[in-house]
Amino acid sequence: MKKTALFISVAIAATTLVGQVWAEPTATNTVEPTKSIVQENKVSKEFESFLENLQKAIKEDNHNDAANLMSYPLNIIKSGKKITISTKKQFVQKYDRIITSDVKKQVLKQKAKHTFHNQYGYMIGDGVMWVSEINNQMLAYSINTFDNPYEVAGIDDPAAFVQFLSDLKKEVAANNKKAVAGMIDYPLNVNKNGKTTKIKTKQQFIKQYNKIMTKEVKQKLLAQKADRVFVNAEGVMIGDGEMWISQFGTKIAVYAINLQ
Repeated sequence: MKKTALFISVAIAATTLVGQVWAEPTATNTVEPTKSIVQENKVSKEFESFLENLQKAIKEDNHNDAANLMSYPLNIIKSGKKITISTKKQFVQKYDRIITSDVKKQVLKQKAKHTFHNQYGYMIGDGVMWVSEINNQMLAYSINTFDNPYEVAGIDDPAAFVQFLSDLKKEVAANNKKAVAGMIDYPLNVNKNGKTTKIKTKQQFIKQYNKIMTKEVKQKLLAQKADRVFVNAEGVMIGDGEMWISQFGTKIAVYAINLQ
């Protein structure tokens, strides 16, 4: 569903500053998963059942059921640092930061018959999760993920957002109207004096470019650093709300511009 146009103030209670870091007191510098014993006589059937239950729990966003499929202490490898989750309660509390959008996608795409396995257990996706039989029960013992400060805005890949912002600034600085028009999600909501105008096509955007991409909008955009943006469920805010960016399908795009 297309996000509605926003009349933005910087003082949004739910807004998150990208510079914030999630930290745990047990963080250490290691990236290797803990070795676990695999009992090969039962692994195949038990893993298939485990994967089915895990996918069901994640698809239904059932935090407690997912927690029951983890081995504790659970190793979370987040951007190269190991964080230990000691209990189910702690896992549930940190669920959204552990089971990120990338982890969800890879788990839900995994086919049991195509799962790589070795002496460490079964590898889900590209290594986002490792599973083994522990105390006669199939459990996940390691989850590998990375920090995505833009995830709450619905953006899957932080590197893709950083590149998008860089490209957008480059094209705006060059006054390349056609290229900028291709970085918009239509209809574009342009808000001014309490009224919203919908720009429905690239051609319409190009025609009204100078009225939409004002000097102030350009200045705020060009001064914006990717690691100093405000983020919430509505998207990534540029400047003081002059522009809003989010992801639509697989495309990152500008969807709202607020003028004074």
